Amino acid sequence: MSTKKPKSNRWHPSDESDDLIFAVCDRFFKQLGKTYQSVATHSDDGESEEKRGAAAAVAAWLKEEWGRTDLTREKVYPLFWEASRRGFLLLQAPPEKQLADRVREKFGLQPHNGQLTVVNVRGESAALHVTSRAADLIVDLIERVSREKNAKLPKGSPPASVHLGMGAGFAAMLVAKRLAQKVNTDGDCPPLVLHSLTGGGFLVNEPQKSPTTYMSYFDQTVAKVSYVALFTETVVDNSDYERHKMNPGIRLPFERRDEIDIVVTSLAAADHEHGLLGSYLSHLAEQKLLDKNLRQEMRDAGWVGDVQFRPYSADGPLENVCPVRAVTLFELDELVKLAKSGNKYVVLVAGPCGECGTPKAQALKPLLANDKLRLWSHLVTDAGTATELLDNNQ
Repeated sequence: MSTKKPKSNRWHPSDESDDLIFAVCDRFFKQLGKTYQSVATHSDDGESEEKRGAAAAVAAWLKEEWGRTDLTREKVYPLFWEASRRGFLLLQAPPEKQLADRVREKFGLQPHNGQLTVVNVRGESAALHVTSRAADLIVDLIERVSREKNAKLPKGSPPASVHLGMGAGFAAMLVAKRLAQKVNTDGDCPPLVLHSLTGGGFLVNEPQKSPTTYMSYFDQTVAKVSYVALFTETVVDNSDYERHKMNPGIRLPFERRDEIDIVVTSLAAADHEHGLLGSYLSHLAEQKLLDKNLRQEMRDAGWVGDVQFRPYSADGPLENVCPVRAVTLFELDELVKLAKSGNKYVVLVAGPCGECGTPKAQALKPLLANDKLRLWSHLVTDAGTATELLDNNQ
C-alpha cells in the first residue's frame, strides 16, 4: 500500500497518489451508507464511527491504516475534487422503464427490434448523461463480444480484439470521452481497435467532433488500443465518390470495415443549427460551392434528419437529393442490416443536442417507426425526448 507524502510543505490534493485518492472516495461512500443507517435506526446520543460524520471517519481511517496523520477531515473534500479531475467519479443516471415501455408500445417495437433505454434525466445536463449511459452500455457490449470471440479461439490463443466504429459529432465525442475513462480503470478490458466511420468535422475550430481527433482520449488506457483512421474530406461530389474511395487513406478503412463489431453513432435534425450535415451544406453555400436553396429543397423532399451525414425522410433513406455526399463506411441500409445481424451492434445516441439542449424527437421518430430506418440494436435517449415522442400533437 502506498504511503506517498506531499511533495512540499504546502499540501495540494494533486500531490497524492491514485490509489490513496481512490481509496478515500471508496471509503467515504461506504461511510455515508453507515452514517445514514445509524441515524435512521438509532436514537442514542453516544458517538460512534458511523455517527461521527463520513469525513471525520475517513480521516481516522487514514490515520490508522495509512499512517497519514496530516490528512484531516477538512482535507478529505479536496481529495474528492482531485478524484473528479482525474476521472474517478463517474455517475450513471437511472433508467426510466415506464417511459421506455410506452415508447415501445406506441411504435410497435418488439424485443427483436432492439434494446431501448430511456435515461431518467431532463434539462441542460441530459445530453451528457445520455452519452454517459451509452458509453457504459458499450462497455457491456465490449465484454459480450470479447467473450463470444474468445470462446471460438483455440486454447492458448491471444485474446481477440473488439472493433469499435466511432461516428462523428459532439455526442459521439462525449461517448468516446466517457468510454476512455471507463477503459482506463478496467484492467481486464480486451484489446480494442477503433475505426473512424467518417472524416467527421470540417470547421477548423471544431476538430473535437472528428473521430480521428477524439481517439486520442484512449492514449493513456491500460488496455491495448489500436486505430484505423479515415483520412478524407467530409463530403465529395457524388460523381467522384467511387473513385475517391480508392485513395490510399480511404481504401484500407473500407477494406477493414467488416471487422467492426460495434458501431457508435448519433443523429441530427435537418433544421437544427448544430447538425453537422446541415452546417456543412450551409458552409458550402456560403462559399458559393452549392446552391443556397439546397437545404430548403432537401427539406421539401422530406429530409427530417441524418445519421453519419446520410439524410433520411419518414419514408426511408434520401438518395440523389444533394449533389455532394458524405464519405462514410456504412450507408443507412447497411446499418439496418448490422443492427439486425445478431452478432454486430449499432448503438444510437439519441439525446438532445449536447451544445444547446434542443431535443431531436422529430428526427428520431422515423428511426423508431420505419423498419427500413431501424438502424440501431441499442438506442439510448432521455426522458424529455421520450415524453415528446409520446405527445400525439407532435
